[in-house]
Amino acid sequence: MIGRWLPRAAGAVLVLFACAGPPPDGTAESGAEIAGEPLTPAVDARYLTHLLFAADDGTAFIGSFDQTAEGEDLRLDYDVRLAEGDAWRPLVLSRDTVSVARAAWRLLPTPSMAVRVGDAGQIVSLRFGEGEDADPVRLLAGEEVSVWTGPTGQRESLGIAALQTSDGAVPGILFFRRAARALSIPVATTDGQTFVFADSLGNGLVVHAGTLRQPAVAYTWLHGVDAAWGDVTLEPPDPGRAGGEAAAWRFEISGTTVRGSFRPLASEDPGDGTLIRMEAVVNIGTEVLDFNGFAATLPSP
Repeated sequence: MIGRWLPRAAGAVLVLFACAGPPPDGTAESGAEIAGEPLTPAVDARYLTHLLFAADDGTAFIGSFDQTAEGEDLRLDYDVRLAEGDAWRPLVLSRDTVSVARAAWRLLPTPSMAVRVGDAGQIVSLRFGEGEDADPVRLLAGEEVSVWTGPTGQRESLGIAALQTSDGAVPGILFFRRAARALSIPVATTDGQTFVFADSLGNGLVVHAGTLRQPAVAYTWLHGVDAAWGDVTLEPPDPGRAGGEAAAWRFEISGTTVRGSFRPLASEDPGDGTLIRMEAVVNIGTEVLDFNGFAATLPSP
């Protein structure tokens, strides 16, 4: 593959989700504190963390974690959903205000979500709905395959993961994004659409539609090779027509033979357009790969 590479952070073999901030010691689940973790001075800022998981069989998961530190308060707004049949089932819908007692960007457990972290502070797993009458769901983070720095200077990555339910574990691709903004700084960007896809061979694709200030970019994990691309042409569907080829987004990576299209599933109701399951066809020269995934509108902090 030949193309224009985006700058990426070094250390692509680190465990998925190693984040900026003071590394904790040990592990924590549910509401447990981490022994010896240094406290972080409260800074008035908003942190947005997004986890997007896609599998070849159509399994899809999105976690949106909105955390705003202001004064001595930390406002939490968590929204976690799992694609189930033709609908998205909520796993966590939680709003709360707690005291800023440690790093304000760190994900916190809720009554319906347990968080497990590793020795280096990385998220190992998220568990949902465990109990006598619950249908438990677990997101298991695996090896990351690509790491880069996002528009707000925060860590982003693409990695291997699995989603475990009562029916078994499904392997797939996991996109992690964290964005941050000091509350004293005006919002500089607008919401943008992100597309995440996986196939049966373990390949993955992430495309950011971008804005006027931030053109489309892509991150690929194809046949065991990761790449970041900054010269991506992304054409939205023709609004004057409906159905068939007119409903497809089309993309092409300049200087390569990588191109393709993605469109909503036939059974998918786009609703307000913020969360749409999709299928994709990616061409690499004469090779054709079939992907499943979804599009999500991700807000800026």
